[in-house]
Amino acid sequence: MFVFRWVTFALLAFLLGLVAPTRAQQRLPAATSLAPEAIEKGKQNFVTYACYACHGYGGQGSDVGPRIDTTRLTLQGFVNIVRKPARRMPPFRTERQITDAALAEIYAFLKSLPSPPDPKTIPLLNGN
Repeated sequence: MFVFRWVTFALLAFLLGLVAPTRAQQRLPAATSLAPEAIEKGKQNFVTYACYACHGYGGQGSDVGPRIDTTRLTLQGFVNIVRKPARRMPPFRTERQITDAALAEIYAFLKSLPSPPDPKTIPLLNGN
């Protein structure tokens, strides 16, 4: 009987995992635009919503917040983290606090930032 309950629970959790992201994704803009206007608006939103205070103006991180300029999250993953953060970050749970459109623009801004250089290409770090 225990095995049946466990399998039922696992199956239910799996199915909810497939259904839940689909519902949440419907609220987000259809596509994340990397258009200059969206990136500029995302940069403004990054300052307006004080993301820079913990993550730095370029998302490079600080002693308060982690680096987010190199995020590998999808837009939906990014929104999920902002809405229900796992650590010290204050949650922005509702559309009244920050809209999904503003989050999509912030995400576009972060994705537009250049990747940091490979440490192997920095002479000072290689004893040159």
